[in-house]
Amino acid sequence: MNDRYPITMKNISTSLRLRLLAIAAIAVLAVTFPTPFQQGGLQVASAQAPADEIVGIVKNGTQGGSLPADLQVLLMSIDLASNQIIEQESTTVDEDGIFRFGGLLSGPGLSYRVVVDTGIYTPSVDMASQENWGNVRLTIYDDTTSLEDITISSYVMMVPTIDARTRQLGVLTVINVDNRGDRVWIPDLEDPNLTGLDLLRFNLPLGFTDLSVESELPSGSILPIDTGFAMTNPIPPGEAAILISYIISYEDDGFEFGLKMPYGIESVRILLPDGGGAITGNGLGGIESVVVTENVFNSVEGDNYAVDDLLNLVFSDMPQPTPLQSLSEFFQGRTYVIVIIWVVGLALLGILGYALYSSRKNSDLSSADDDDIANRADIIAKIAALDEEFEAGNVDEDEYNDQRDDLKRLALEIVDGSDTESAPVESAEDVDENAGADDDSDDSDSTSADEDDKSEESDK
Repeated sequence: MNDRYPITMKNISTSLRLRLLAIAAIAVLAVTFPTPFQQGGLQVASAQAPADEIVGIVKNGTQGGSLPADLQVLLMSIDLASNQIIEQESTTVDEDGIFRFGGLLSGPGLSYRVVVDTGIYTPSVDMASQENWGNVRLTIYDDTTSLEDITISSYVMMVPTIDARTRQLGVLTVINVDNRGDRVWIPDLEDPNLTGLDLLRFNLPLGFTDLSVESELPSGSILPIDTGFAMTNPIPPGEAAILISYIISYEDDGFEFGLKMPYGIESVRILLPDGGGAITGNGLGGIESVVVTENVFNSVEGDNYAVDDLLNLVFSDMPQPTPLQSLSEFFQGRTYVIVIIWVVGLALLGILGYALYSSRKNSDLSSADDDDIANRADIIAKIAALDEEFEAGNVDEDEYNDQRDDLKRLALEIVDGSDTESAPVESAEDVDENAGADDDSDDSDSTSADEDDKSEESDK
C-alpha cells in the first residue's frame, strides 16, 4: 500500500516537478533495484484460469507465536475498471489456520484480494498474482514497539534535475528498510509519552518543500517533524522500499546536508548530474561516472555506517544563473518596484528635509536681525534724549558724559554681534554722527527760539 504526504511547494516551476517525477523515478529505480518498485497496482493475472474456490492457510511467523482466537480472513472483490474494492464475505480460520471461500464468480474485469484481519497489521494477497488458488499462504507476526531490529540496507539519494536560474534542485531518495527480526514493528500510538524518536524517522536538508512519500509498507501515516518526517506504517520482517521526493533551494554555490543514521546504513550512494557540482562526505569514496537512461551522473558511495552515525554531505560548485537570468528574475519578481519606491521616497524625504531646514534657518536669521535693529534704534533714541536733558541743564556734565559713553558702548556691542553680510555695520563714529545730527537739530531749534525772543524785545 502507498502513503503520500504533500507539503505546499514554494517557488517551483511545473516543468521542474514534472521532470523530477518522470525522469528521476525511472532513473534511480533502474539503478537501484532489479525489480520494479511496487505502486500498489495489481499485477497481470497468470495464464492459468482461476478456479471458483480459494483455499489458504495463515501462519504465525514469530518464533513461539500462535494464531489469535477467532482470527478473521476477509474476501474483497476488485472491479479492475473502476478500481473499486468491495468486501464480499469473511470467514474464521480453523485450529490449523486454514480458510476457504467458495462459489466465486470470475470475469475479465473482476479480481479478488484476501486480507487477514489482525487489527493494525493486515497482510493481504491479490489473487491476480496467484497461480494456485488452492494454496494461498499468508503470514502474521506478533508485534513489537522496539526499533532495535530495524536497519537501512541501502540509501540512494539522486539529484536528477537542477534549475540554475532559481538555484533549485529536485531530489529523489530510495531507502530499503530491513526488519531483521521475527516481529512486526507497530508504534504504540496510544502512549501519551510517544515522540518522534519512537517512530520510523528520516531527516531531510533544511528548507525542503513539496515532500512526497510512497512505500511498500502496510498502510500508515506520514507525520512532518522539524528535521524531516516520521512514519507510523507497520514494518513486517523483511525488506521494503520507501520512495521520497522533494525540492530544495541552495545559496551561493551549494548546500550542506547532515544525514542522520539512527538505524545505521549498510550502503549509501549519492548521484549528481555531470557538471552539476561536486559531492564530499566522511566515509565516501571517489567519484565515478555512471550512465543512467542515456544521462551521465557522478556517483559516490560509502559503506557500513553504524547506528547513530552522521554523514556530513557537502554539495559545492553547483550551477549558477547567468547575468541575463538574474536580471530577468529580478524584474519578474517585481523586486525592482520596491527598490524604485524606496529610492524615490528617500529622495523626496531629503528634499523636504532640506526645505524645512533652510526655511527655519532664514526665519531665525531674520528674527535676530529685527531684534538688533530695534535695540540699536532704542539706544540712539536714548542718546538723543540724554542730549536734550543735558542742553536743558537737567544733567551734570560728568554724569552726561558717563551715560553717553555707556550707551555708545552698547550700540557698538550690538553692531559687533550682528551678521555683517545681512546688515551694514555702524561704527562708533556713525553712532556719534547720528546722535550729533540730533544735537544739531536741537541747537538749531534753540537758536531759532532765541532769535524770536530778540525780535519781540525789539518790537517793544
